[in-house]
Amino acid sequence: MIKILAVALGGAIGSVGRYLTSLAIESYTTSRFPYETLTANLVGCFFIGLLWGYFERMSISNEFRLFLFTGVLGGYTTFSTFARENIQFFKAGEPFSALAYILISNVIGLTLVAAGFLISTQVVNSN
Repeated sequence: MIKILAVALGGAIGSVGRYLTSLAIESYTTSRFPYETLTANLVGCFFIGLLWGYFERMSISNEFRLFLFTGVLGGYTTFSTFARENIQFFKAGEPFSALAYILISNVIGLTLVAAGFLISTQVVNSN
């Protein structure tokens, strides 16, 4: 139960952080380009790399790791986790796994977003 609470608390903190990041970026631009999401993803990538490298050299509890990586950074952006997992594949000498993960995630992910959108618009249009 403590692990679930660690993830939940961290996720709440990360989600609020992402929202505050979006508000800050919105105050600087009127562009339709998603700078808010891009900023959160890139900041999240930097921090997951920074903290991963830092905590790799020391022992931290599994609960704190879940709070920080799965909770806070997962709530802030899952793209940072995706990026770290791919770097782990490269570090482990598994470049084909990394490339497959990247391609599958992007191609199928975009396809599923499009499919979900098309299905929902068909449901809305049929009512």
